[in-house]
Amino acid sequence: MRGKTALVTGGSTGIGYAVAAALADAGASVIVAGRNRDRGQVAAAGLTARGRGMVRFVAVDVRSEESVRALVDRALADTGTIDFLFNNAGVEGALGPLATYPADSVDDLLATNVKGTFLCLKHVLPHMQARDAGVIVNSASFVGTVVPFPDGMAYGASKAAVLSLTRTAAALVGTQRVRVYAVCPWITDTPMIDRLTAFQEERKRQFASVNPSGTIAAPSDVAGVVLRLFAGEEPLDNGAAVLVDAGGVTTRIVPTAAALV
Repeated sequence: MRGKTALVTGGSTGIGYAVAAALADAGASVIVAGRNRDRGQVAAAGLTARGRGMVRFVAVDVRSEESVRALVDRALADTGTIDFLFNNAGVEGALGPLATYPADSVDDLLATNVKGTFLCLKHVLPHMQARDAGVIVNSASFVGTVVPFPDGMAYGASKAAVLSLTRTAAALVGTQRVRVYAVCPWITDTPMIDRLTAFQEERKRQFASVNPSGTIAAPSDVAGVVLRLFAGEEPLDNGAAVLVDAGGVTTRIVPTAAALV
């Protein structure tokens, strides 16, 4: 990873922070991007202190094309290249029965999880195509891919859309040395799960029983898989997606799709 530059959206907490930390520890220069400026600056300072690579924070709202364009322009101006993108910014939205689910929550969730992923692909992928090099990992979920979650229908739909974006982007660059993957973590010990379980450890353990391993995954488990994808150490076809369980155990769930012409 030395001499490489990575862009991590949603990089100040949870899985994004773990990926940024692993990249910095491996010697990469890392741009941590997110909406919360204070939290992002604290995260970047802490990662710089512990890692071997330079880490900086850039504020971004992935729902806004102007903001995403400015982020990518800033990254390229500062570092000259983007070798890796962890397209991770996302929200869980509201949870509840379909009949009473608030429409506003759907709008914000899709704008962040789907539009945000799309915009980052739109503005980073052409740079990688021009260089004929680069790796993008999109952040999806087991929800909406292999397990239905009725109280989180909109969230599942957004993550299913991320897999479609992944396959299509991979087909777009199929003849080039650019790779696009998706990771689909099982229940992972992040601030999102803390919110969903109201910070109750017993409820968290109940959630974790969904995982094939029966235990909750750590953000570092997912980060290890993401770094292996960046390094080309996972034997996957372009456009593939993998479930990630505790211990970094992976299971391929999405075959490569041919481009439609």
